[in-house]
Amino acid sequence: MDKIDLEGFLVKNKYYLIGFLAGIIIIVSAVLGLRFYYYKLNQSANKMLWKGIRLYMAYDGKNPEAVSGSISYLKKLQKKYKKTADFKISNFYLGLDYMRTGKLNTAEKYFLKYAGFYPKPGSRNLTYLTYSNLATLSLLQKNYKKAISDFKAMSKINNVKLQEYAMLEEAAVYTQLKEPKKAVAVYNAMLTNDAMTRDRGYIENLIQLNS
Repeated sequence: MDKIDLEGFLVKNKYYLIGFLAGIIIIVSAVLGLRFYYYKLNQSANKMLWKGIRLYMAYDGKNPEAVSGSISYLKKLQKKYKKTADFKISNFYLGLDYMRTGKLNTAEKYFLKYAGFYPKPGSRNLTYLTYSNLATLSLLQKNYKKAISDFKAMSKINNVKLQEYAMLEEAAVYTQLKEPKKAVAVYNAMLTNDAMTRDRGYIENLIQLNS
């Protein structure tokens, strides 16, 4: 069996091999450089997000400049860091800021943006609170059908206590709208889940009140 002339092969193809190795180095460098770029980008976005959150939390009812400062930071974040996760999260906090300023339509716009990114409520996102705030806005504007829709969305979370709260709120809106049959349907659905409420007598009393 003929021996492979490795040395001759390397000499004959050295330029191809050099080009191949150079290509690998360029690709690896580009990937690492891109990762570092996005790391720094996310780091900067996160710092700006937390500045906005801290200002929001610093509001005590007497310092409106805290809210305006929060809005300013969050809007700068949205302008500079559109491809980051913090850009998505900033919509939730902008919604809170605008709720505090009484600009309900603007607040709703930002909450809906956040819900568009994270439509299903879970333990690792702010979606449950987003729908809760949307429901509050709907109730303030007497848009009860929209509030019911928001409470239904809240009840899709994988947490029995939070589901129970959302369904109780949904049923309460039906009662307020003088639609007791729909309220009873919600209460009956709750009773089919043994883990949902320990005080079944309370739910049964609500059913009787709506019958």
